[in-house]
Amino acid sequence: MKKLSRFSLKSIEGANASICKGCPSHVMYGPGPEYGGTCENYFTLPDYCRNRNCVGVSIYCFGDR
Repeated sequence: MKKLSRFSLKSIEGANASICKGCPSHVMYGPGPEYGGTCENYFTLPDYCRNRNCVGVSIYCFGDR
């Protein structure tokens, strides 16, 4: 088995990219101005985006739930 460089790994498109298709994976969700989306926005995302860890979310969004 041959090791792949990080450069080579970046060019591989596999299942991970396809399971998040349509999810705003470039946005981080959380409270405060440093996040691109609010916690409320996170909870309105489709289930497949949240359940497959396609988006980043702060732990502080789960404090009251």
